[in-house]
Amino acid sequence: MSIIAFIAAWLLLVPIALVLVAVATSADRREALIEAALAGVATVALVKTGGLLYAHSRPFVVHHVLPLVAHGADNSFPSDHAAAAGLAVAYLWPRSRTAAVVALVAGLAIGAARVAAQLHWPVDVVAGFAFGIAGGLAAFVITRRLAPSALPGGAS
Repeated sequence: MSIIAFIAAWLLLVPIALVLVAVATSADRREALIEAALAGVATVALVKTGGLLYAHSRPFVVHHVLPLVAHGADNSFPSDHAAAAGLAVAYLWPRSRTAAVVALVAGLAIGAARVAAQLHWPVDVVAGFAFGIAGGLAAFVITRRLAPSALPGGAS
């Protein structure tokens, strides 16, 4: 497996692990978990809606080559990996700028590797990252407006 293929397939574990550590070490784990879950739901909704509204073939299909990472020939738009990395950056930013920057660097590497691996076009990566940031920001705003008294089990 080449380094590009490895990054394209596996580096996403770094931002995911950083979010899991942030949730696990949060002073209010329940609120942190609710925000992370809400960010995930919002991001998936944005990604699925974006994929329904705009579709194009993956680069390896258009170029008639084998991708560096085995993948189905489905809609390329947007990049789920970039969306997850963007979500991680947005979730981590108010908690740990250092962790957020690590997630950002990983996300940039993942996006570049997925383009180099012929899995995505650059627009897929940029849109996916933007959808992840938007989902993370939406969850942040919603939980801050509700927290802590309006969350289940919160003070009245």
